[in-house]
Amino acid sequence: LASPPSCRVGDSCMRIHPVPSPNAVGSGNAQLYVEIGSRETQFGGSKAADASGLGGGLNNMLMNVAQLLHDSCGGGRHGNTTLVLPQLTSGWRFFKASQPGSRIKESVEFGDVFDAAAFAQRVAPCRVAEVAPVGVAVQEAAVVGINRQWPYEAWLPLVYGALAPSRKLQPAVAQMVRRAAAGGGPRWAAVHLRIERDWWVISGFCTARRFPHRRCYPPSEVASLTAASRLRRNVSGVVLIYAADNVARSGPEVRPEQFGARVLSLPSAPESMAYTLRTAAEFFTAAAAPGGFYGNSFSTFSAGVALHRKFARGSAAAAPRAAYAYDCQPALVRGMRSSELFRTVSAARCAAAAGGVAAARSTDAARGKGVRSGLSQGR
Repeated sequence: LASPPSCRVGDSCMRIHPVPSPNAVGSGNAQLYVEIGSRETQFGGSKAADASGLGGGLNNMLMNVAQLLHDSCGGGRHGNTTLVLPQLTSGWRFFKASQPGSRIKESVEFGDVFDAAAFAQRVAPCRVAEVAPVGVAVQEAAVVGINRQWPYEAWLPLVYGALAPSRKLQPAVAQMVRRAAAGGGPRWAAVHLRIERDWWVISGFCTARRFPHRRCYPPSEVASLTAASRLRRNVSGVVLIYAADNVARSGPEVRPEQFGARVLSLPSAPESMAYTLRTAAEFFTAAAAPGGFYGNSFSTFSAGVALHRKFARGSAAAAPRAAYAYDCQPALVRGMRSSELFRTVSAARCAAAAGGVAAARSTDAARGKGVRSGLSQGR
């Protein structure tokens, strides 16, 4: 593939300059950001965290890219321009201060994580570039915070379908896939457990009846909910995907034997690997699972894997595409039904759960209590 096109002289290229958005979720600390291309920050000009790029989890950042493509290519506020691919946070904030990964604070290039040349080819006729050459006109583009009213879901298939691992990331992905096949057999399935402390403890997502649909499922329940589907699909083994070093002590217990005889977790990433790169390696490994992928559709990681399995182009297009949700969420984001990405592992259970939610909401309404809802941003 050819290198991503650079902006031509006379073009109007886009850099990003994140700005605060009311009630935004996952948009990062906008006050720390400066225009892309500058490493100077409020920390005295050092190469500090998120100095010039997107923030949040990997899939939150990909959602930001979808919005920027809309703005630069889809008749948005900067229509018919070339998008300068943004840098991505290393993800250092997902680690505790005592963990080695917390010290990897310099932003990473888009091309360090994804194959930028393949991405440029696959999003055509939209135009993207890794850098803007000297002498071209550069406009600033605002990154819209992700919230309940986020309106760019139609651009997610384009972005996720264009993804491929970078050369830097390919060895890690290949190692994980080999390990999965060796331990899980020829039809291994990937099961995403969203049990890390940011979800299970910090977010409040697990508070009973705070939301109209459950977001938290302990591994033992996930094993039970997915068992029949895995049996029907002749799954030979299970690869559990979760950040074991980011599970709180008060979090749920993971007992691999509950998922069957052939169960393993992915090999630990080297301490020198940024969190964003590690998440991307796990993302592409989950997307390659021949026996299917099982996830929590509230999590943007799970939803991203399902999007990639369904819409992947290029060499990944021939990969198996089945993705199953063990929760019962009715929608991923406004305008996109989760049923378009996931098959449910138990339609009868979800129907019963929907009836229970309706009854609970009716009771709460009678008591004068509100039930909150919203889009959650996951790993």
